[in-house]
Amino acid sequence: MNLESSRLLFRPISYRDTDVLLSILNDPRVAQYNDYGMCLSRDETKALIQWDLEQMYRGVGTRYAMLLKPCNTFVGTLGIYDHDKLSNTCHIGFELSSMYWGRGLMYEALDCLVQTIQHGNTLFHGNLVISAKVARNNTRCVQLLNRLQFYLVESQDADKSDHHHYQLRIKCNSLTLA
Repeated sequence: MNLESSRLLFRPISYRDTDVLLSILNDPRVAQYNDYGMCLSRDETKALIQWDLEQMYRGVGTRYAMLLKPCNTFVGTLGIYDHDKLSNTCHIGFELSSMYWGRGLMYEALDCLVQTIQHGNTLFHGNLVISAKVARNNTRCVQLLNRLQFYLVESQDADKSDHHHYQLRIKCNSLTLA
């Protein structure tokens, strides 16, 4: 699935992105919201990328490096995970370097992804449910997902969790290529 927006290019993550991804994930402003923990090592970051590559090879997900045009500066990632073709569900995850917060880049990236899934030539079909897990204290991300029409999913253990779960239901207009 090829993605490009007005300000961003997307390409599959690779091992050459290890150091810049490590820098973003270990930024305290970013790390406080992710579920990877603080102070990841280079080896742990490579293992995350390995998992992403395995998802891609199995055809159930892809993590994209987000590159800011025109210099192709790596600013974050956007991933689709655990695509289940039987239940037609998938999960998304994303992180953006704090140096680029407040510029609308993540909205642009997620909107591009949703529009491509919904109207593009992808492996998605029919009624798809996209899920996202968000740290309760990440108010900017909650606002972002609400702006994109995601809705909060209540769960029995919601009071015990440090995260909220959001979903977006969309109708995909493309046919399955598989």
